Amino acid sequence: MDTSNQHLLRTGLAANAAFSAFTGLLLTLAPGTVNDWLGLAIPGWLRLLGVALLGHAVILAIVLRLDRPEPLAKLNLAAIAPYPLLMVGLVVADVVSPTGGQALVLLDGAVVGMVTVLQALGLRGAGSNEPQLA
Repeated sequence: MDTSNQHLLRTGLAANAAFSAFTGLLLTLAPGTVNDWLGLAIPGWLRLLGVALLGHAVILAIVLRLDRPEPLAKLNLAAIAPYPLLMVGLVVADVVSPTGGQALVLLDGAVVGMVTVLQALGLRGAGSNEPQLA
């Protein structure tokens, strides 16, 4: 894997870890507030999601320390790639509040989408020792 791809991958993984940590802390410490922003009635589930995201951030931090993060990065990419479409689905299905919840959900999906693109670009050519054509 060339150094530019490695840099993109590590940047995407680091951004993913940071966003998971931020979101996880917010959901764990203030699930009621986020619940109100979204117009839902599931603060307990939001807290559990927050704890899961904190675990995800820790796992990504460990993956970033590996010399070859590509195999685990591929698993992470498979896990997060559908997320932006799921967020659009929540808005289309009118599950979250249109007075701010929808914008929050779409922003969340957009950030994860950008992280996904960074990781996908970084993984191009991963696992191959042969030179890659542009």
